[in-house]
Amino acid sequence: MSRAEVRDEAAGESEATASGATPNPGAARTPRTPRTPSALWSLGLFRSELLTTFRRWRTLALLAVLAAVPVLVGIAVKIETSDGSSLGGGGGGGGEGPAFISQISNNGLFLVFTALAATLPFFLPMAIGVVAGDAIAGESSAGTLRYLLVAPAGRSRLLLTKYATVIAFCLAATLVVAVSALAVGALLFPVGDLITISGTRISYAEGLGRALLIALVVAASLVGIAALGLFVSTLTGSGIAAMATTVGLLITVQILDQIPQLDALQPYFFSHYWLSFADVMREPVYWDDLVKNLGLQALYAAVFGSAAWARFTTKDITA
Repeated sequence: MSRAEVRDEAAGESEATASGATPNPGAARTPRTPRTPSALWSLGLFRSELLTTFRRWRTLALLAVLAAVPVLVGIAVKIETSDGSSLGGGGGGGGEGPAFISQISNNGLFLVFTALAATLPFFLPMAIGVVAGDAIAGESSAGTLRYLLVAPAGRSRLLLTKYATVIAFCLAATLVVAVSALAVGALLFPVGDLITISGTRISYAEGLGRALLIALVVAASLVGIAALGLFVSTLTGSGIAAMATTVGLLITVQILDQIPQLDALQPYFFSHYWLSFADVMREPVYWDDLVKNLGLQALYAAVFGSAAWARFTTKDITA
């Protein structure tokens, strides 16, 4: 059953009640057996949520902005190096993501790593915050939330479907950046074997594999902010307020993560290990910070996911 069918069914029941229609007496004496949602029904609800999310103009605009970032970076590097000069600032920073920019003119595949490093601190999580913040609060402000709950979905199932949709958007947004950067890099710069941060040479095919792994790591790095945004979305009936609050929390955490006096707390900020994906480009791969990042994201997902469930399952739905 799709979301439209759920709302139509709910509207029909409401109209019948409002008109004073009397049900069949025999049917009234027969206890109504509650319907249990099947796995197929749950998949249909998830499919409907995906279509609804990715058909919104706001979502398409966010993806377009993300796709434009690698284009702008690639063109800027191409113009800067058109006279044969090289970019400065390469190789330093202990392998931090932004250092990849100095390698773009030598190999277009490095534009993938640079674009992800450029979008991860703000653009990618901001897009996730907008979608997650609107997940529940947007339905409430539109007056459609209670109609979704009339169907045998249940609050827990609906909340899980919303979170799964946000996670799917995390993956889609990351892949949009990576694919755009891959296409622009191949178009504007030479491609071939590449040099890792450790100084070893790997094939272009292996480089593509590591680029895919980095994209998956970046997508997984966003599940914490996704859970936080979903929790905020259950606290208010205004989609705009939920989105603004989530983005505001993102900016606040990013600022706090740069204050030296808070170094004892910074390892617990969801954004602290985001740029650890650069360690995938070491030979061998340095896993310590990557594991810490994924573990921290899992912790945020568990804590704020549980908080969202506790809030949503006890919340009075009036819209």
